[in-house]
Amino acid sequence: MDAVVAIPPRHIRRTEQSESAFVSLLDTARDYVANLVPDVSCGSSLPGNAFLGRIRGTGPGVSFGSLVDAMQEAHPVTLQSPFEGSTTVAGAVLHPRELLSVQRDDAMLLLRFDAGSVDLPMHAHERSDRFIYVVSGRGYFHVSDDPASALSATGIRHVPVRARDALLFRRNTVHTFSTDREPLTLLSYHGPYVPLDDPAQYTIAQPSVFPASLMDPSRSAVSFDAAWNRL
Repeated sequence: MDAVVAIPPRHIRRTEQSESAFVSLLDTARDYVANLVPDVSCGSSLPGNAFLGRIRGTGPGVSFGSLVDAMQEAHPVTLQSPFEGSTTVAGAVLHPRELLSVQRDDAMLLLRFDAGSVDLPMHAHERSDRFIYVVSGRGYFHVSDDPASALSATGIRHVPVRARDALLFRRNTVHTFSTDREPLTLLSYHGPYVPLDDPAQYTIAQPSVFPASLMDPSRSAVSFDAAWNRL
């Protein structure tokens, strides 16, 4: 992975209210996505298209899992499959306008990839940015700097992800997820939200690539992250 990029941290405060859990997750993701928008005054934004972070509690009595549990308790949803043409992926929309009767242009999707999910091709979302909480399980995030119209298999990076990881990436970033032996559950923030039945919601990269097939098991290893935080 590339050099470390400093992004100002956001904190999700402890809440006992299920409704507040959903709003806190939305607002935190929205604030991170704001880092992707160029600063008009200086014409700058974060270098790069995709970023990986880690979620952790900062003190007693808090956990990311309990926050997600509170949100799901307040807003239970039924996951529908196939999702984006994949029979091994199921998803459901959590839209604040419908659930909380508030006017917002963003939303969350709860997504579950079955174990052995490899049939969602590389694709891009042209009209919205993403912030993704990895809720449970483990899998792979595949990402490329190539445009969706001219994808090269050799430029795809394969990033292992697991519960409590967070991913941030710009619109038009070509990407997908896959799983091996475990399922993977994601909470995906869409800013702004584009309805799933809108043809502009996503574009499959060309040529069509299913990147799990490109991974070489003989090169697998256990490694440490490149970044260490000074304590």
